[in-house]
Amino acid sequence: MTARRPYAGLTVAEVISDAADDALVLAAGMTGRILADLGAEVICRQGRERGFDDSTELFLSRGKTRSNESVGELLARAGVALVDGAVLLERGRAGLPTVTAVLSLFGGALAECDRPASAFTAAASAGLLAMVGDPQREPLRLGGHQEAFALGLCAYGGVAAALASARPKGVPVTIRASLLETLVWLNWKAVPLEGYDVLPGRTGAAAEWQVLRCADGYAVLVYQEPDWPRLKAALAEPALGEPRFSTRASRLAYLVELAAIIERRFLTLTRREIHGLARQHRLPLGPVWSPTEAFDEPHNQARGLFEPLGVDPGVQAPRLPLAWLDQAAARQAEITVGAA
Repeated sequence: MTARRPYAGLTVAEVISDAADDALVLAAGMTGRILADLGAEVICRQGRERGFDDSTELFLSRGKTRSNESVGELLARAGVALVDGAVLLERGRAGLPTVTAVLSLFGGALAECDRPASAFTAAASAGLLAMVGDPQREPLRLGGHQEAFALGLCAYGGVAAALASARPKGVPVTIRASLLETLVWLNWKAVPLEGYDVLPGRTGAAAEWQVLRCADGYAVLVYQEPDWPRLKAALAEPALGEPRFSTRASRLAYLVELAAIIERRFLTLTRREIHGLARQHRLPLGPVWSPTEAFDEPHNQARGLFEPLGVDPGVQAPRLPLAWLDQAAARQAEITVGAA
């Protein structure tokens, strides 16, 4: 075992039933991808064709092998299993490895149910579809596979904790991770709102934070109350000094008009210029970059945010959202953060 490959020698089986929703396949794939990057031998059961795009398949399969073995044979030689409720019901807990993560859409009493559902319906149940967009339009789902990958990251956290625990050898540990619970945790701010008579919904053009047009694309307007004086100074727009924008309460009453004034100013600026103003005035304004621009952005390059997939250096993807540091590297990180 080495510091950066702590799971070397560990065999992990990804076994998701053919009947399971795509989200569970993607989530298990993310958990397995993290374990593979950290040294584990990850073996995926060859299931039915899911129709994922090539880039998703390439990203999730990196460092893994596929197997046509029977489920029993594959599970028998694994130290960790990533399964869904159908596999648990079929095999029983005794037929699964000591450390097993059971992924489901809803968790709890519904963990092993077979009612029709998907990542989209789970996101709706968690309130994510009520967060952004125009209330007169259909709900907007999150781009990509963010819900499933978040579940995969949660499942990895449970597996990592189980592997690091000081339990007696052979004592089984079952990690239960559900998509709905993961999404409720991500949207935790909505939980206390259940007690309100009217739940907040999508506000569209009346939202306090907006995506606005600029000279060469779009930029996101985000600011807190203490940022307002700096935002006015950065944009140098006389209309922002009008009395109706002097307090947050009054700005909330004129959100549509305020957004229109700021967009008019943004239309005279490029994304780079807005980015420069944001850095100069310490504002959280966010230019919207294309994937190519994000690859070439110096800050992302310095952080190593993207890494090659496979042998073609031109095929890149965001690196995984965690890294395993040895003690010396962790200590250096503490020193760097402390100095900053």
